[in-house]
Amino acid sequence: MKLKFIHTSDIHLGKKFDIEHFSLKEREKRRQEIWDAFDEIIKIARNEKIEYLFIAGDLTEGEYINFNSLNKISQKFNLIKETKVVMACGSSDPYNINSLYEYIQWPDNVLLVKSTDSVEKIYFSEDNLCLYSLSWDKSSGNEKSQLIYDISVDESKLNVLILNCCLEQDCDKMPVNVDLIKNKFDYCALGGNHNFEQIRNNMAYCGTPEPLSFDEKDEHGIIKGTLEKRNVEYSLQPIAKRKFITRNINLEATYSFNKILDLIKFSGDTFSNIKDYVKINLTGIVNTDISMEEIENEAKQFFYYIEFEENYSYKNTEDKNYDGYEFNIIESYKFQFENHQDKLEQQAFKLGLEVLRKEKVVK
Repeated sequence: MKLKFIHTSDIHLGKKFDIEHFSLKEREKRRQEIWDAFDEIIKIARNEKIEYLFIAGDLTEGEYINFNSLNKISQKFNLIKETKVVMACGSSDPYNINSLYEYIQWPDNVLLVKSTDSVEKIYFSEDNLCLYSLSWDKSSGNEKSQLIYDISVDESKLNVLILNCCLEQDCDKMPVNVDLIKNKFDYCALGGNHNFEQIRNNMAYCGTPEPLSFDEKDEHGIIKGTLEKRNVEYSLQPIAKRKFITRNINLEATYSFNKILDLIKFSGDTFSNIKDYVKINLTGIVNTDISMEEIENEAKQFFYYIEFEENYSYKNTEDKNYDGYEFNIIESYKFQFENHQDKLEQQAFKLGLEVLRKEKVVK
C-alpha cells in the first residue's frame, strides 16, 4: 500500500523580516502570508487524507516566536488528527533548554524530535515505517554528520530520513555526503535549503512554502507524494502567493527618459508586477541629463513592490563646450566628473547630482 505524505520545512513562522526596503506594514503582511501558507498545508493534509507530514526543521523562527503562536500551531495540528506529524528542529528553531517547544501540549498525532546528540528512530508498526531524525540544539555549527552515516537500517522496513542539513562539504550546516546515505533510505526529506531541489529520485529539498528573500528563485510550495518500499513518487505543489523576482536591464547612454521607464515597466509580465516582489538590476550607461530618481519614483506606481540595484554609470552622450558653465552649477559639476569611472566616484557623482537637482536632501 502506498503511503501519502507531505514534506515541508523552512516555514519560519514568526519571522521578523529585516529586508531593508520593506515597510513595517509589508513585513506584517508577509508574516501573515506565511501563516496562510501553513494553513494551506493543514488544509491539504486534511482534505486529501495525508498519512504523514514530514517537517524537516525551521517550522518557526525560534528567536521571535511566542507561546501563544506555538499554541496556535498546536491547535492547527489538532485539526489533522489522522495525519502523523513528525517534526525535526533546524538551525532557526533549535531544540534546547530555551526552546518553547518543550512547554507546548502537542496533540497525540505530533512527534517532536527532541534528540540532538543521537539519531532518533521512530517506528510506526501499522505502516512498517521507520523514521530517522536528528534535531539541532543551536543555531550554527551542527557538526554531527557521522551520526547519520552510522545509521543501520532494516531493509525489511520502509526507511525515511528527516534532516535539516547541507549537502555542500564546506558549509557549516551539518554537511552530509550524499554518497554515504543515498542507498540507505527509501526517502530523504531534507530541510535547510530555501529552494526546491531534487537531489536524487529518493532525496529532495522541499524549499520554503513562501519565499523569504530575493535569493529564493522559481516556484515555492510543498512536496507531495506517495511512498512504498523502494519506490517513492513526488512533485512540488506550488502554494506560494508571491515570488521574489530579479530582472536585469542594461542601459545605453542614448536611452531617453521614457525609453528607460518603458524598459522597467515592461521587463516582465503584468500579472507578476501587480503581485510579486520585483528587484530591477540596472547596469550600463545613463545620460547625465536624465534623472534616474524620477524614473524610479515614476515606475513604482506600476508595481506591487519594486526596488532597484543601481549598478550603472553616468556619461554625457555628446561632446560639449563647457565655456561659460562656471555660472551653471549642475553642468559645471558634470564637467568635474566627466572622465571618472571609479565606482565610488560614480556613486558620489550620482548623489551629488540628485542633491543639485533637489531630488534628495542630505542630512
